[in-house]
Amino acid sequence: MGLFGPPKISLELEKFNFSPGETAKGNVKLNLKKPEYGRRLKLSLIGVRKVRQGNKWQWQKVYDFDMPISGEKEYQTDQVPFELKIPPDILDPRTSQQAIQQSLEEKLGSAGKFISAVSVGTGKTEWKIKAQLDLPKKLDIKASQDIQIYEQ
Repeated sequence: MGLFGPPKISLELEKFNFSPGETAKGNVKLNLKKPEYGRRLKLSLIGVRKVRQGNKWQWQKVYDFDMPISGEKEYQTDQVPFELKIPPDILDPRTSQQAIQQSLEEKLGSAGKFISAVSVGTGKTEWKIKAQLDLPKKLDIKASQDIQIYEQ
Protein backbone atom coordinates (compact mmCIF):
# COMPACT_ATOMS: atom_id res chain seq x y z
CA MET A 1 0.00 0.00 0.00
CA GLY A 2 1.37 3.40 -0.97
CA LEU A 3 1.22 6.49 1.21
CA PHE A 4 -2.08 7.64 -0.35
CA GLY A 5 -3.56 4.40 -1.70
CA PRO A 6 -2.26 1.56 -3.81
CA PRO A 7 1.30 1.89 -5.14
CA LYS A 8 1.65 3.52 -8.56
CA ILE A 9 4.59 1.29 -9.47
CA SER A 10 5.78 -2.06 -8.22
CA LEU A 11 8.75 -4.25 -8.99
CA GLU A 12 8.32 -8.02 -9.02
CA LEU A 13 11.36 -10.28 -9.23
CA GLU A 14 11.37 -14.05 -9.81
CA LYS A 15 14.02 -14.38 -7.05
CA PHE A 16 16.14 -12.19 -4.79
CA ASN A 17 19.48 -14.03 -4.54
CA PHE A 18 21.88 -13.97 -7.48
CA SER A 19 25.36 -15.04 -8.45
CA PRO A 20 27.53 -12.93 -10.75
CA GLY A 21 26.66 -13.66 -14.38
CA GLU A 22 23.03 -14.61 -13.63
CA THR A 23 20.05 -12.79 -15.12
CA ALA A 24 17.46 -11.06 -12.92
CA LYS A 25 13.99 -11.51 -14.42
CA GLY A 26 10.72 -9.94 -13.45
CA ASN A 27 8.04 -7.36 -14.20
CA VAL A 28 7.52 -3.67 -13.57
CA LYS A 29 3.82 -3.04 -12.94
CA LEU A 30 2.32 0.41 -13.30
CA ASN A 31 -1.04 1.32 -11.77
CA LEU A 32 -1.71 5.00 -12.51
CA LYS A 33 -5.14 6.59 -11.96
CA LYS A 34 -5.10 8.20 -15.41
CA PRO A 35 -2.86 7.95 -18.48
CA GLU A 36 0.43 9.83 -18.02
CA TYR A 37 2.98 10.70 -20.69
CA GLY A 38 6.37 9.30 -19.73
CA ARG A 39 9.74 9.84 -21.37
CA ARG A 40 11.01 6.41 -20.42
CA LEU A 41 10.78 3.56 -17.98
CA LYS A 42 14.21 2.45 -16.79
CA LEU A 43 15.69 -0.20 -14.58
CA SER A 44 18.84 0.29 -12.50
CA LEU A 45 21.20 -2.06 -10.70
CA ILE A 46 22.77 -0.13 -7.82
CA GLY A 47 25.43 -1.05 -5.28
CA VAL A 48 26.16 1.14 -2.25
CA ARG A 49 28.77 0.75 0.46
CA LYS A 50 29.22 2.56 3.75
CA VAL A 51 32.46 4.52 3.54
CA ARG A 52 34.35 6.44 6.18
CA GLN A 53 35.84 9.72 5.06
CA GLY A 54 37.70 11.40 7.87
CA ASN A 55 35.50 11.00 10.94
CA LYS A 56 32.18 10.68 9.05
CA TRP A 57 30.45 7.61 7.64
CA GLN A 58 28.38 7.98 4.49
CA TRP A 59 26.85 5.82 1.78
CA GLN A 60 28.71 5.86 -1.51
CA LYS A 61 27.60 4.33 -4.81
CA VAL A 62 30.10 1.76 -6.01
CA TYR A 63 28.01 0.53 -8.92
CA ASP A 64 25.20 2.15 -10.93
CA PHE A 65 23.91 0.75 -14.21
CA ASP A 66 20.79 2.06 -15.98
CA MET A 67 18.87 0.21 -18.68
CA PRO A 68 15.79 1.60 -20.47
CA ILE A 69 13.00 -1.00 -20.71
CA SER A 70 10.34 1.15 -22.38
CA GLY A 71 10.39 4.45 -24.27
CA GLU A 72 8.22 7.54 -24.76
CA LYS A 73 4.50 6.79 -24.55
CA GLU A 74 1.35 7.07 -22.47
CA TYR A 75 1.53 4.86 -19.36
CA GLN A 76 -1.31 3.77 -17.10
CA THR A 77 -1.75 0.11 -16.22
CA ASP A 78 1.20 -1.49 -17.91
CA GLN A 79 3.13 -4.63 -17.05
CA VAL A 80 6.61 -4.53 -18.57
CA PRO A 81 8.75 -7.69 -18.39
CA PHE A 82 12.51 -7.30 -18.03
CA GLU A 83 15.76 -9.22 -17.94
CA LEU A 84 18.84 -7.66 -16.36
CA LYS A 85 22.16 -9.51 -16.63
CA ILE A 86 24.36 -9.20 -13.57
CA PRO A 87 27.97 -8.69 -14.75
CA PRO A 88 30.27 -11.65 -14.04
CA ASP A 89 32.91 -9.39 -12.42
CA ILE A 90 30.50 -7.36 -10.25
CA LEU A 91 31.94 -8.65 -6.95
CA ASP A 92 35.57 -8.06 -7.94
CA PRO A 93 36.67 -5.46 -5.35
CA ARG A 94 39.20 -3.98 -7.76
CA THR A 95 36.48 -3.25 -10.31
CA SER A 96 34.25 -1.18 -8.02
CA GLN A 97 37.11 0.44 -6.11
CA GLN A 98 38.83 1.41 -9.37
CA ALA A 99 35.58 2.95 -10.61
CA ILE A 100 35.30 5.08 -7.44
CA GLN A 101 38.92 6.15 -7.67
CA GLN A 102 38.71 7.04 -11.38
CA SER A 103 35.52 9.01 -10.82
CA LEU A 104 37.05 11.01 -7.97
CA GLU A 105 40.25 11.66 -9.89
CA GLU A 106 38.35 12.78 -13.00
CA LYS A 107 36.11 15.14 -11.07
CA LEU A 108 38.57 16.51 -8.52
CA GLY A 109 42.05 15.97 -9.98
CA SER A 110 44.82 15.62 -7.38
CA ALA A 111 42.37 16.27 -4.51
CA GLY A 112 40.37 13.26 -5.77
CA LYS A 113 43.48 11.08 -5.55
CA PHE A 114 43.94 12.11 -1.93
CA ILE A 115 40.26 11.58 -1.01
CA SER A 116 40.12 8.16 -2.67
CA ALA A 117 43.32 7.17 -0.84
CA VAL A 118 41.94 8.04 2.63
CA SER A 119 38.43 6.61 2.10
CA VAL A 120 37.92 3.36 3.98
CA GLY A 121 34.93 1.14 3.16
CA THR A 122 33.11 -1.40 5.32
CA GLY A 123 33.59 -4.06 2.67
CA LYS A 124 29.90 -5.04 2.42
CA THR A 125 28.05 -3.76 -0.61
CA GLU A 126 24.26 -3.51 -0.49
CA TRP A 127 22.53 -4.16 -3.82
CA LYS A 128 19.15 -3.17 -5.20
CA ILE A 129 17.21 -3.09 -8.43
CA LYS A 130 15.23 0.11 -9.00
CA ALA A 131 12.48 0.89 -11.52
CA GLN A 132 11.77 4.52 -12.40
CA LEU A 133 9.21 6.14 -14.70
CA ASP A 134 10.47 9.53 -15.96
CA LEU A 135 7.51 11.94 -16.01
CA PRO A 136 8.26 15.39 -17.47
CA LYS A 137 7.50 18.33 -15.13
CA LYS A 138 6.37 15.93 -12.37
CA LEU A 139 7.99 13.79 -9.72
CA ASP A 140 9.26 10.52 -11.14
CA ILE A 141 7.55 7.35 -9.95
CA LYS A 142 10.00 4.88 -8.37
CA ALA A 143 10.14 1.47 -6.75
CA SER A 144 13.10 -0.56 -5.58
CA GLN A 145 13.82 -4.04 -4.32
CA ASP A 146 16.84 -5.12 -2.28
CA ILE A 147 18.70 -8.13 -3.63
CA GLN A 148 21.69 -10.22 -2.59
CA ILE A 149 24.61 -11.03 -4.87
CA TYR A 150 26.75 -13.92 -3.67
CA GLU A 151 29.94 -15.50 -4.98
CA GLN A 152 29.33 -19.18 -5.76
